[in-house]
Amino acid sequence: MRPADSSTPPVVPRYTPPTLKLPLLISALLLVLLAIGWQLRDPAGSATSADASNVIGDEGDERTEVEAIEAGLAISTIDVVVRAGDSLDRIFRQLELSLQDLAAMRALPELRRQLDRLYPGETLTFSLREGSDTQAAELLSLERKLSLSETLTITRAAEGFSSDVIVNPLERTIHTTEGEILQSLFVAASRAGLSDSMAMQIADVFRWDIDFVLDIRPGDRFRLTYEKLSQDGVSVGDGNLLAVEFVNQGRSYRAIRYERDGQADYYTPDGQSLRKAFLRAPVSFTRISSRFNPYRRHPVLNRMRAHRGVDYAAPTGTPVKAAGSGRVRFVGNKGGYGKVVEIDHPNEVRTLYGHLSRFARGLNRGDKVSQGDVIGYVGMTGLATGPHLHYEYLLRGVHKDPQKVALPNAAPIPESELAAFQQHAAPLLASLDQLSPAPLLAGRRQAGSDRTKAL
Repeated sequence: MRPADSSTPPVVPRYTPPTLKLPLLISALLLVLLAIGWQLRDPAGSATSADASNVIGDEGDERTEVEAIEAGLAISTIDVVVRAGDSLDRIFRQLELSLQDLAAMRALPELRRQLDRLYPGETLTFSLREGSDTQAAELLSLERKLSLSETLTITRAAEGFSSDVIVNPLERTIHTTEGEILQSLFVAASRAGLSDSMAMQIADVFRWDIDFVLDIRPGDRFRLTYEKLSQDGVSVGDGNLLAVEFVNQGRSYRAIRYERDGQADYYTPDGQSLRKAFLRAPVSFTRISSRFNPYRRHPVLNRMRAHRGVDYAAPTGTPVKAAGSGRVRFVGNKGGYGKVVEIDHPNEVRTLYGHLSRFARGLNRGDKVSQGDVIGYVGMTGLATGPHLHYEYLLRGVHKDPQKVALPNAAPIPESELAAFQQHAAPLLASLDQLSPAPLLAGRRQAGSDRTKAL
């Protein structure tokens, strides 16, 4: 019997006796419904993918064609947050991915450097074709954000893997603001609408001249011209600190950001470098627990013993930085100093860092270090009553007070570049004076009055 259209009543045979008309109608309808159900269940009754998609549509499945394909391929996306000590090798093993694929990716030109160093807290996005009991999952793509505007994408291709860096430009807008310190630099910066990272930039610029732990006073003030970054209309943070003035105990310090040979640094308005050959303190934002004192009573030995350095109290694990560039003279244990690093610097200067909890990974005697490199971490090894850094500064073998010794300046702007520097600095200094940088900075950064610039 040919199935009838379910939308019209079934046709009843004319020879049916009147007394049996109703039961036969019901039977015929049941047969029609059974026939339609069987046809839908019969695989042979639907030979084409078009028919199958019609059935899916009739059942109200709202998946798109792409989603249906992905579901058929069993593709999944996994976000992995990098933890301390993680490497791609470790992550691949945890996800049970092929280490041969990792080796193939690292073999691509310039890709090894972009893959080998991971940072705790960053997110890696893996796209996988799910495996089975007998087959491991297969990596289809890997994404890593290189910067706010750049994303590295590695994709499986027929012949292996290919990589590309996708750029989503940032926009920079120029702002000028000011603040007054009542409690701390960070509180004042927050009240002025600045981020903690911008407050750190201010402290970093003046770290050779101002001790932001000991020297700051209520009433100190600052003003700065800086960049705000946005992407697709959404704020993503602060950019460069372009110019800044800090008034500390009535004395004004000014700094201008200037690039030379691709390297940015900060200079005074007359072209002198703010950078000194040595940092005033090798640790950031700590308190001094014991000053340079040749007649101090030792807290452990309980007898008079010269304290030929400065102690900086800080939590165990706080990074300790090389005060200046030089070569590592000693790494190891040394009596009451505990774990110690000593560095030889030019002009017969030597610095010592004691009571460390551990050394920077891979640091060895004879290594060259640059100013600001992390060489170890605060601890309380040796004769110490609490976690702190003991720091000494020696000139020609004689101990000097690190807080008072005159520190030599770095090189100033060369005479041949001074005119270009002054031309660059003029609108920035005017922005600090007038707190209205728009006309000057807009004209300098790009033609016209639009102050927004895409990177």
